[in-house]
Amino acid sequence: MIVTTARKHAEVLLEKATKFSTLLNAKLVVRSEMSIEEMITFFQEDLLVVGKGKVTLYPLGGGAPFFYHPNSAMFRVKQFLKTGYDPLIETAGLRQGMSFLDCTLGLASDALVAKIAVGSSGLVTGLEASPTLALLVSNGLQSWSDGDTQMLQAMKEINVLHQNHLEYLQNAAKDSYDVVYFDPMFEFHLSSSKGISGLKNFAAHDDLTEEVISHAKRVARNRVVIKDHYQSTRFKRFGFTVISRQHSAFHYGFIEQIGLNN
Repeated sequence: MIVTTARKHAEVLLEKATKFSTLLNAKLVVRSEMSIEEMITFFQEDLLVVGKGKVTLYPLGGGAPFFYHPNSAMFRVKQFLKTGYDPLIETAGLRQGMSFLDCTLGLASDALVAKIAVGSSGLVTGLEASPTLALLVSNGLQSWSDGDTQMLQAMKEINVLHQNHLEYLQNAAKDSYDVVYFDPMFEFHLSSSKGISGLKNFAAHDDLTEEVISHAKRVARNRVVIKDHYQSTRFKRFGFTVISRQHSAFHYGFIEQIGLNN
């Protein structure tokens, strides 16, 4: 990967770009008059462009670029604050003060809704296997400015860790989180799912295994929760109780852990 700045305000942005290149151990290239496509072709690397308000990752070989945005979370937060209902929060049984481990952070949409539900006294940790995505999402959560005060504060309180979820779960203490959550890449393609198209170019695609679920059940005090395509084999394979959602392409499932880890 190489890191550069947007053309506009390039000199002002150079310090920020230098910081990103250091954190990612990537080569810093001072922006010239070359276009993004020309730079990717010339260097034959993914290209991270640091702009004034947005940091964008362009993949070698084309495809949708990745940049942080709350995706559907802004709408879900508004709905939850208005109605007190969100299907993930309901399935997970989240309440104020609880702890939530998101093992597949992505754009942190689910983590953000969870943080609103558990409040300032609760804890939300998100794991991201890709160091680049972990940095971009963490930076985005800290710098996003569009939304009400409660949502913006919640974004800043999400703890983002660059770590593979199996390695993290293996080393986590028993009952260290109330809820452990997975939102793996669906086994079935959703053609209408455009909001995360850029994410798919760079995200880790590790599937769930018996070992992962076993550690998740040890770490979860209350429930292990999964979101997956309604036709997914994972629900039955790992013993999840399915919460069917009429007219929805994905369902939630849970494994109850209350009292089982004693």
